[in-house]
Amino acid sequence: MRIDRPPIGLRYLTPAASLRSVISSYYIFHADLPHFSDMMRADLPQLRFMISGGGSYRFGDGSVSLAPPVSLLGPTFGSTRFTVTGPLLVAGIGILPAGWAALIRDDASRFADTVVDASDILGAVVHDSLDAMRNAPSQENIADCMDALMRILFARVQEPPLWFTRLTDHWLASTSSPEVDRLVADAGISSRQVERLARRIYGGPPKLLARKYRALKAASLLSEGEAGWADVAGDSFSDQSHFIREFKQFTGLTPTQLLNNPSPVTRLTFERRKLIGDLPELTLKT
Repeated sequence: MRIDRPPIGLRYLTPAASLRSVISSYYIFHADLPHFSDMMRADLPQLRFMISGGGSYRFGDGSVSLAPPVSLLGPTFGSTRFTVTGPLLVAGIGILPAGWAALIRDDASRFADTVVDASDILGAVVHDSLDAMRNAPSQENIADCMDALMRILFARVQEPPLWFTRLTDHWLASTSSPEVDRLVADAGISSRQVERLARRIYGGPPKLLARKYRALKAASLLSEGEAGWADVAGDSFSDQSHFIREFKQFTGLTPTQLLNNPSPVTRLTFERRKLIGDLPELTLKT
């Protein structure tokens, strides 16, 4: 075990400028422990590279899946527990909805709250990248490997429906409680067409997306420690029990647990804005 770093750590790195419309951020997580388990909040799709160590995911429905060497996690709509055997070193890529639409192209709702072998979707090139990361001398070099892979993958894709992802990203990020009728009106298409696009690109219907980002924004505000639950909840939740129920579904913690005893990964995740300055709108407030 290295003695010049804490046993558990999470570092965020900024993708190349040409990739920032499709990638939210890169990150490198280490756990210099023989065994480790923690919760992850609901999140964007992720591409993860197991540089060392191994593990598994337990999703909200109780299903358990081993983590392939290069994992593609779909969008999640509940907290997910991961359990690892270490020492662990993982490099990850957060995929924005525009990135999913361009790169994966398959219906995101089919991948929601599940993990698959990324090579089945993206090809053997992801394992070439993993090999390069395992030989990289520094974390900056690992980020260079992720940049190189993303340039290769996105060079061969079709243009995503950016009009819809820009509109929906802004709808989710701009208010504390997104209203579905507003999204439909701004999109200028039928509610059925909006729902079909949302499921295909974001992994779920607009109402579920609104709930997810409402809870994540509330958690982000509460984690800053400058307001109580009533101020954070505002008019977005019907009462305290509704707030706690939604909060726990999407973060894995109650508001009290987040304030008084956040897990290591939860604490580091909510400090993301302090760890990386250039974040896309959809992730800036969550």
